[in-house]
Amino acid sequence: MKKLICLIFFVLVSSGCATTLKPGMIWMNTPPSVKYEKDPEVSFDVYKNFSVLPQAGLDKENKINPIEEKQILFILRNHFESLGYSYVNDVKEADFLVLISYSNEYKTQYIPPSSYTIPWYVPGQTQTTFINSYNNVSGNIGSTYFHGTGSGSGTATTTTPGQYVPITVTKPGGYTGSYYPCFIVYVFDKNLKKLIWSGSVVGATSTSDIRLSGQAVLKYLFGKRNPNFPVNRDAIKKDDTKDGAFGIWLSHPCTLDGNNFYPYIFGIAVNSPAYKQNLKPGEFIVKMDKQETLNWSFSQLIDAMNKGKGESLIVTTVQRDGKLLDVNLIAEDEEVAKNNWKETVTFNEQGYVQRIKIPK
Repeated sequence: MKKLICLIFFVLVSSGCATTLKPGMIWMNTPPSVKYEKDPEVSFDVYKNFSVLPQAGLDKENKINPIEEKQILFILRNHFESLGYSYVNDVKEADFLVLISYSNEYKTQYIPPSSYTIPWYVPGQTQTTFINSYNNVSGNIGSTYFHGTGSGSGTATTTTPGQYVPITVTKPGGYTGSYYPCFIVYVFDKNLKKLIWSGSVVGATSTSDIRLSGQAVLKYLFGKRNPNFPVNRDAIKKDDTKDGAFGIWLSHPCTLDGNNFYPYIFGIAVNSPAYKQNLKPGEFIVKMDKQETLNWSFSQLIDAMNKGKGESLIVTTVQRDGKLLDVNLIAEDEEVAKNNWKETVTFNEQGYVQRIKIPK
């Protein structure tokens, strides 16, 4: 299958939801705002390799945390690899260079008091009243005088129908605050020595760790249905060198603490070896063929899964109860899999598990 099947896979349409949330999700107070500019005179088809360029070493005022920047650049690197570009460590070998600037300001605003009226339903009531009476009667009937007394008791029932009545609710004013992670990505042609693409994204969240918020908002710049940075078409068309398929769709490496990145299962093809072994979306893979996957890049994961028909892949996943599970998967023929795998279980854009059809 295509090396970038995960990218193609992101455009599928949902057809049902479950309740498992995608790992690494954080609550965004507002949808992130995205903007980008692309040089119209540049042909992006000529670009194959890239490298990231840290700015911390050039920061004379020491405002940039070099470790934090390296972790954010790792997130950025994985996005470019998922678009089909090959990472090189030596900037001299790169076709283009990627660098980033970012901030994470905390801002507060005052929300004034507000009042609003809502209809409030008051249910009907039935009330029973007990009545006691005493009578003293006297008088004349013709020439005869009479006198008598008497007493009695009873009940009276009154019914009030239900009705809507208006009530006014007052919400007190107060201050509320959010972190605003902002990222600006610059792409330079190394040979032309000029800027060929730039993009920015900013969001609002209560999460203070910019590594976690960066993981969430950068996908809006690179990982949506129509990536804003051009895809390497040659990589999309290029097949793996081997013909095996396991039915596992992997995400970018994900971090839950900002420091440790692991791949997690984004989707499982129905009736595939992974599906039959009961692997599920959202499970982290901590080993592949007994090798630790900590801080593996996206391209390392794809290469590790490049197996032939009948070959095995041993994956160690973290189950929902925290236990580790070793699973031995045997690759099926790629062409047979294309015909037999009709659906997959994966995450939708809101982060919930869904079952969808695989397009031809």
